[in-house]
Amino acid sequence: MSNPSGGGFSINNTPVERARYNSDMMRQLTKAAGSVPIDGNSPKSWNQLADSVEHHDEVSKEDFESMRDFAKQAREERGDLRKEYAASGYKDPKIAAALVPFNVFETNMNKLTEAHRLSSAKSAVQAVAGASFGAANVVTAYHAYAGLPKSGLKTLVQSMESEPGKLSFAGNKVEQVHQDELWRSMNRLLDEGKQKAEAGKPVEINAQYYELTSQAMLGKLAENAAAGNKVRVNVDPGRLVPFKGTTVNIDDLPDKMRGLLQLADAPGDIAISTYPVNKELGGPGDLMHRKGLRVGDKFLLSGMNANQGSGENIDAGYIVEGPAARKLVQNFSRDVQNSKGASLDDLYGDKAMGEFMERDVRMGRRGLMSLFDSLDGPLPAGSNMVRPKTYAELEAHAKERGFDLKKFIDLPADEQGAKLDHAIAENHALPMSDYGKRRVVDLIKLVQREIHSPENQKRLDDIQPPSDAAKGTTVVSLADTPTEREQLLLQSIHEAEKFVYVPAFVITRPVAAALAAKAKDMEAAGKKIDIRVLADPGIYPDGGTPNSWGVKFLEDNDIPVRWAALPRTGLHDRKVHAKELLTDKSDFVGSTNFSNKGLRENHEHSGAIHFNPDDPLSVRQQQQARGSFEELWDNFSVESKSVQTATAWKKNYQGADKEHQIEDARNGAIRKQIHGIAEYEKESGNWVNEQVKERKLDSKINLLIAQGYDDGNAKLKALREDLGPEAFLEGLHQLPGYQQLNR
Repeated sequence: MSNPSGGGFSINNTPVERARYNSDMMRQLTKAAGSVPIDGNSPKSWNQLADSVEHHDEVSKEDFESMRDFAKQAREERGDLRKEYAASGYKDPKIAAALVPFNVFETNMNKLTEAHRLSSAKSAVQAVAGASFGAANVVTAYHAYAGLPKSGLKTLVQSMESEPGKLSFAGNKVEQVHQDELWRSMNRLLDEGKQKAEAGKPVEINAQYYELTSQAMLGKLAENAAAGNKVRVNVDPGRLVPFKGTTVNIDDLPDKMRGLLQLADAPGDIAISTYPVNKELGGPGDLMHRKGLRVGDKFLLSGMNANQGSGENIDAGYIVEGPAARKLVQNFSRDVQNSKGASLDDLYGDKAMGEFMERDVRMGRRGLMSLFDSLDGPLPAGSNMVRPKTYAELEAHAKERGFDLKKFIDLPADEQGAKLDHAIAENHALPMSDYGKRRVVDLIKLVQREIHSPENQKRLDDIQPPSDAAKGTTVVSLADTPTEREQLLLQSIHEAEKFVYVPAFVITRPVAAALAAKAKDMEAAGKKIDIRVLADPGIYPDGGTPNSWGVKFLEDNDIPVRWAALPRTGLHDRKVHAKELLTDKSDFVGSTNFSNKGLRENHEHSGAIHFNPDDPLSVRQQQQARGSFEELWDNFSVESKSVQTATAWKKNYQGADKEHQIEDARNGAIRKQIHGIAEYEKESGNWVNEQVKERKLDSKINLLIAQGYDDGNAKLKALREDLGPEAFLEGLHQLPGYQQLNR
C-alpha cells in the first residue's frame, strides 16, 4: 500500500512525510543492520527488505515489528559490550571497534522510530480533531512524546476545540508575587489574618501543601488559630516507597508528621488532614503536590512549598480574589472531604507497612531530630530545633528525649560514634534499624489518631468558601484535573503571539516538543516569536539531570535554552523551582511541573492569569513578569551548548559512528556543565557570606527578615542594595567558577 498522501512513505500503515523519512534513509538503515555481528543475521535479507520498501514506499507492520525486535537484541548485545569497554577504562581498541556497527545501526534505527512516533501522533490527532483545529501541531508534538491514551487524547482535543473557555473565571483581582516577593506574601497574608482576628473580624485560613514544615509558617498558622481564626490544613502524607531502586530516604516524613502534631496540639480552631494518595491517585508513589494558601477572601496560588529553604528558590505566584478564589477553596474543601477518615491503606497502600519494614530505609539528622521530638511530644509550633553537628550532640539530644540513638541506626557499634560526625554534620542519610522503622510507623499512627479524633473530624466539615462576587476585571483559568492541566498548558502555548518564556524546575520532551512545534507554526505563517527556556540544573545522585532530554530536544530544534546559575547564600543550593509559562497573553503558574508525572499523575493545580491590554495594572504585571524572567536570563544563567561541546570533543574522530559518538557525548557535556554550575554556586555562597560579614549587613538582613523575606533572599537583597546592582553582578561574574563556565 502506497502512502495515500502521494509521494510519501508509510511505516506500519502510518503515512510519513518523505522529508522526514524515505527509501534512501531506509537503505542506509538496512545496510547498517546487515553489518551488525549477531548470530543468524543476514545482510542479504536486509537488502531484500530495502528493495521491497523502495518499491512499495512502505514498511509493513510485520517488517516494522521484526526490525524493532532486532533492535532490542542489538541493544542488549551493545549493552554487554559497553560494560566490557567501561571495565577496560574505555581504552580497549578491539571493543571500541566492535561497538561501531552497533552504534551506526542504532543511530539509523532511531531515525526510523522517531519518524514513526511523530507520524503516529499526527494520525491519532487527525482522527479525533476537526480540520480547523488550530492547535493540531502543538498537540501532536506533545502527544508524540507524552503517549496519551486514546481516551485522554480525545478528551484533550475536544476540550480545546469546543470548550477552550470552560476553565475560565472572570471578575478577579490579582496581585503578582514572583521570586523574592512570594515567600514574603505568604508571611504577609498570615500576618493580615492574625491582625483581622485581633481586631474582632476573624477570617478562615486554608493551607494545602506538599511540604508544610517551616516552623515560621507553622507558628503563624498556630498564632492565627489562637487569635480566633479558623485554620484547616491538608498535606501530602509522605512516601514509604522508594522513588527509584529499593532504598527509601524518608528524612522529610518525620518532619511532616511533626508539623501536623504541632498544629494538633496548638490552641484554637485547627483541623488537620493528610491526602489519601494511594486511594485517590491509584498508587503510593504519586504525590499530593498542591501549594495553596487561603486567608479570608484571598487565595495564593503558586509553586512554592512551605518548608524551610523554600523561600530562596525562584518561583511564581498570584494572590487571587473573586470567583477563581472561590473555586480554588471549593477544590480544597473537596480534597479535605476525600481525606476525612482515610486509613493507612488509603494513604500508603495495603502492603506499604509490611514492605516498609523489609526495605532499606534511611534517615538523616533532620528526620531523626523530628522523630525524637514528635514521639516525646513536639515543641510548640514555631519552635526550630537545634542542628547537631556531631554524633555526640545528636546522641545527647536523643537521650534528653528518652531515646537511645544506637537503637535507631543499623550500623555496627564500631562504625558509630565519632566516625559518623561528618555524616551528621552534612545530614547524610543513615540506615535505620528495625526498631527505628517501627518508631516511624508509631509516629504515623500517632498522627492518624489525632486526625481521626471526633473533634478534628467535625472541624474538617466546617470550611466556608469566599463569595463569588466580582473583585476585579482579570480572567483567571484554573486547571484541576490532569486533562485540564494539559489543556491549559497547551492552550497557553498555542495562543501566544509574541513570546513564550519558561523558567522550569522540570522540562521534558513532550513540553519541549510543543514549544518547538509552536515555533515552526509561527515560522510557517511568516511570523516571529521569541521562545526561551530556563532550566534548573538540579543533579540526580548518579550525576545526571532530569532535564537533559528536554534541553537536548530544545537545542536540536533551535529553541534558546539556558541553565540557571543562581548565587547561593550558604551551603544550601537555590533552585529554579517555578512551573511557569509566561506569554504575551497569559502567565501559567501553579504546582504542576512540566513532566509526565506532574501533568498526568500527581494531584496538582495550576492557573493562567490572562493579561488585559486595556488594563494598565494588567499590562504592568505582564511587564514585571517579563522583566523578572529576563533578569534571570541575562544575569543568572549560562547557555546550554551540548552539541558544540560534544562536537569539539569528537572533532578528531572519523569513525563510521561519528554521529552516534557525538550524540552519546552530549550527556557527558551536560554533566560537565551542570557540575561546573554547582561549583560556581558554592563559590558564590562563600563570596556572598564574606561580603555580608565584611560590610556588616546583619542588621539590614534582620530588618528584611522581619518584613517577611526569607533568610537567603534577605542576604542577597541587602548585599545587592549595599553594593549596587552593577557591582553586585560584577562581583559574581568575576568569580573563577563563572568565568570558567563562560569559557
